[in-house]
Amino acid sequence: MNRKVLLAEPDPSSQEQCARVLRDCACEVYTVNSGAAALALLGSKHFDAILVDFRLAGLGASDLPTAAKRAQPGINIVLTVEGIGSAPPHQLLRLHGYPLLTKPLKIEELTQALEAPPQTAVPQVPPTPPGAAAPEMDSAGFAGLIGVSERMKKIYRLVSKVAVQRHPVLIMGESGTGKELVARAIHTHGPWRDNPFVPVDCGALPPTLIESELFGHVKGAFTGAAQSRQGLLAAAGSGTVFLDEIGELPIELQSRLLRALQEHEIRPLGSNERIRFEARIIAATNQELEAAIKRGAFRKDLFFRLNVVSIKMPSLRDRKEDIPALARHFLAQFDSRKPATQISDEAMGRLMSYDWPGNVRELENCIQRAVSLGSGTFIQMQDLPSSMLYHILRKSSSRPDLTSLQALEEQAIRQALQATGGDRVRAAKLLGIGKTTIYRKLKEYGIDAAAA
Repeated sequence: MNRKVLLAEPDPSSQEQCARVLRDCACEVYTVNSGAAALALLGSKHFDAILVDFRLAGLGASDLPTAAKRAQPGINIVLTVEGIGSAPPHQLLRLHGYPLLTKPLKIEELTQALEAPPQTAVPQVPPTPPGAAAPEMDSAGFAGLIGVSERMKKIYRLVSKVAVQRHPVLIMGESGTGKELVARAIHTHGPWRDNPFVPVDCGALPPTLIESELFGHVKGAFTGAAQSRQGLLAAAGSGTVFLDEIGELPIELQSRLLRALQEHEIRPLGSNERIRFEARIIAATNQELEAAIKRGAFRKDLFFRLNVVSIKMPSLRDRKEDIPALARHFLAQFDSRKPATQISDEAMGRLMSYDWPGNVRELENCIQRAVSLGSGTFIQMQDLPSSMLYHILRKSSSRPDLTSLQALEEQAIRQALQATGGDRVRAAKLLGIGKTTIYRKLKEYGIDAAAA
């Protein structure tokens, strides 16, 4: 058949069995265990077909088959299930229109499903029966957001509600918590998903450039304006303009933005003509805007205009139960080795005990680093950043008084030697210090590497 097939299957044994049958059908197989990982691959590789386990399929406008069809219209969708009795009848009805195969897969049935002409349109989804639960994308998260904690589930429900409205939304939270992902989820799950999503970083551009970017300018409006340019508010059409770090917007531009939001009109720089715009505004900030209002750095009336609906993103330290799912998601994203690398229990314990001041972005960078530097089939504790391990050691110290830097340093060296089986070179690498430094420290603290 020579088809390239994406297999989305959360159960390892079922994944192995399904992959084996696909290879028996002469298919090139790529495997993932979550909806988010499937969407990531769909965005970077072309596939002839995708096999989706029923548990990952989801329901409604946000389901994985629908998202796959939007990403690659020519893809063939095949659903798999352990047995017809394992899924509620109303859910099977909602997924009608796609081939549904029971596991273990049979070569004849699979061949017939894969050779069928691709579905030309996404099947119509009947309304949810009374009392049925609202859909979620998969067992690990929703709409590209990863997490199973109650805090995240509340955000999923809020995203589902506001996605079908045009009200402005203000997303607040520390840096690295995923504010832009929430904005994109709102956009992609609303009726205007086919229109542009336009991000604007208010903190990265000089004031004059932000004004031109948002509102546009006419030829000759300022030095260097060789031609007229449409502003992003108008260029987004009926889509979404995402104003990231809105707290950094200069106070003199805040009044112009407020007027634009009130009147749904903009006036390009150097022009007397007003232009209507329809874009929805989603803003985000890591600042406490109420405090900025008191300082006179942010307009109160603009705050109320943007804060029609507010979403507060929790820090990662406040939803640590989501760390395993996030870590596995990033591992699937960055690791291309076969068989795929896993995270050891000890390393996962370290990830869970760290407070993550950089939030999800820091965890993502941590996993990417571990995948790059690790060489085994498991990410081990020594593959994690030494600065992170040092903070964990410092936090876990049981002494009630302040621990001296020397004591912490000695403790870190001993643990590094234990983790590396007494290998001083690897311990030095783990700690981020040179070989000569660790030899000097061993002598200074009287540590026997073999006995540590």
